[in-house]
Amino acid sequence: MAIIQIKRRTSSGTGPLVGSSGTIKAGEPLVDLNGGNLFISKQDKTGSSGNPIALADYIEYLSKPNADTLMNSKITALSLGTASKKNTGTTNGTVPLIGANNKLPTSIIPDVAPVTSVNSKTGAVTITLSELGGVAASTYNTHVSSNLHLTAEQRSRLTNVYNSSVHASNGMTEVSSLTAFNNAVLGNGLVLYTIFNEAYNPPKITYYIGIDKDKIIGPTSVIDGGTY
Repeated sequence: MAIIQIKRRTSSGTGPLVGSSGTIKAGEPLVDLNGGNLFISKQDKTGSSGNPIALADYIEYLSKPNADTLMNSKITALSLGTASKKNTGTTNGTVPLIGANNKLPTSIIPDVAPVTSVNSKTGAVTITLSELGGVAASTYNTHVSSNLHLTAEQRSRLTNVYNSSVHASNGMTEVSSLTAFNNAVLGNGLVLYTIFNEAYNPPKITYYIGIDKDKIIGPTSVIDGGTY
């Protein structure tokens, strides 16, 4: 029975048999056990100093690890982004393609019909407010300070809203910070009671504020002189 022997590289280095010595046969496989690739001889050839065996005398087949490394290095060299590793399609994680109509698929962006004219006007045109369905500026200005555009309920709510404020006067000192306020006031000197009345629209809040009687001196108060 015939025996087919495959040349195997076990010496140091990588690649097929090259140089000015050795013989290869057409179709003969060589396995580089160091580099991991397979080489097939293209022709019969005996190496000599004038015509050495070279890498060009072989067809090279890369192992999977070497092929992966080569492809990744090519992607890096070409500065390709992550999209180069994605499949085409319209689902999450894929890259959509422009169709024959020069548009993206309608499942991504629905068909859009650009408006090329307004009221039969094309190009650089001036469109008036009334042509866009609006009102004239004079009509708008007439109603700027009016509540005619509000509903009855909206008007009622605005009517029930009151602005109030507290200002400094001769009987009161105004401070510039909360810390200054806390340092200047009598602790727990006021008593507060709040009523939230939903019978009003919007609801009405009533505040009852009084001075704590235990914090002031009255006609029957006793000042203790202390002991020594």
